[in-house]
Amino acid sequence: MMQPSRPVVLVVDDGPKNIKLMEGILVPAGYTVISADNGAMALQMAQSALPDLILLDVMMPGMDGFQVCQQLKDNEKTRHLPVIFVTARDDMEAETRCFALGAVDFIAKPVNMPVVLARVKMHLAMERQRRGLEGMFEDVIEFAPDAFVLCDNQGIVRRINRRAEQLFGYCREDLVGRSVAVLMPLRLTTGSSLVCLRRDGSEFPADINVSPLETHQGSLVMAVVRDVTERQRAERSLAESRGQLRQLVTQNEAVREVERKHLAREVHDELGQLLTGLRMEMSLLEMRFGAENPGLADKVQGMKSLLDRAIQGVRHVVTNLRPTALDMGLIAALGSVCTEFTQHTGIACVFHTVEQAVDLDEARAVVVFRIVQESLTNVARHACARHVSVTLGRVGNALGVEVRDDGRGFDPDVAAAVTSFGLLGMRERAHGLGGRLDIISSPGNGVVVGLTIPFDTTTGRSEP
Repeated sequence: MMQPSRPVVLVVDDGPKNIKLMEGILVPAGYTVISADNGAMALQMAQSALPDLILLDVMMPGMDGFQVCQQLKDNEKTRHLPVIFVTARDDMEAETRCFALGAVDFIAKPVNMPVVLARVKMHLAMERQRRGLEGMFEDVIEFAPDAFVLCDNQGIVRRINRRAEQLFGYCREDLVGRSVAVLMPLRLTTGSSLVCLRRDGSEFPADINVSPLETHQGSLVMAVVRDVTERQRAERSLAESRGQLRQLVTQNEAVREVERKHLAREVHDELGQLLTGLRMEMSLLEMRFGAENPGLADKVQGMKSLLDRAIQGVRHVVTNLRPTALDMGLIAALGSVCTEFTQHTGIACVFHTVEQAVDLDEARAVVVFRIVQESLTNVARHACARHVSVTLGRVGNALGVEVRDDGRGFDPDVAAAVTSFGLLGMRERAHGLGGRLDIISSPGNGVVVGLTIPFDTTTGRSEP
């Protein structure tokens, strides 16, 4: 069975007795000791042997321990080696400088054997743990589902993972050492999106997360690249589906309004005229026979009252199906609905506008009217308001309508978590005509419903 290799410790000291002492402490404990009696030899041995730990004296002729440590940390190959200073200098300045240079520990001479063994054992264990974590991190990068590209500060590729090879079509040997611009040309950057380039010249959209990374090889930049071709295709498909659904909703609303208009006219022309004719006949019957038969007169009067209620009901149904005020224009219709709202609810509702007329086609006029009507219905049901105002005016090349109440308001975040088909329907109606609906509210501060509808949905410009 293969025995695990013994940890290698490099002892650097210009005193042979000190080296012998360290060998006597470490070798029996299971460590392999190599030694150097000057700084130049120490640097050479550190690069060739790559020991697990270095015990370094400070005061040496020629190159002292501080200079040796500095050169070790400046060298990419040896900067990761843990260094413990072992020195007769026990002042605070020396200790501070040791740690500033990157040493992991400081042992003062004369050394204590249990202390040396404990420190060496602890730092070797920490180094093994660090290397194990680095190995795990390397495996995570290597087998990650996204492409990893590591570059230096000059934009030169230093490392890529397996997914990067697959995504860009390069093998590591061909890509390492080249500029990252071969993968991510700046000429392909458009706005917030980035297009990457494969080896065969094909392009693909990508999401790239860039972050700095401190390593034993120095400061690097890690780019995590994800091909978003399928995601963008799905987003486009979803956007198209949403657009089609909105068109369908808009078309359905238009069909419903046409049907309402037709039904309103049918009810008005057929049932309304029939009831009106019947009332006229009742009045004629009362005039002819009422004086001779008082009982008949009373009966006819009761029937006329029922007919009046039926006629009023028909008018109400017709108005709900197709507001007759819209035939006189949107401004007249909104003024009428505000007046009716006050009469039915007792809540003061005031309509404000400086416009004499608004040139909207019938489809958009109906949408504006229905949204205002729905907003006032919500006020009556939920707001507990005392005053409501409806304001209409031009906002650039669009028509703006605002419904504001002083009721109890609500939290929009809470309302968003609850499916509200009323608010959703209002938004979809506005969006279907190229407009938008904004709702601003907070508990205790009422609600503001803001509607913006372009005068011309095809060009976004006001009609002449």
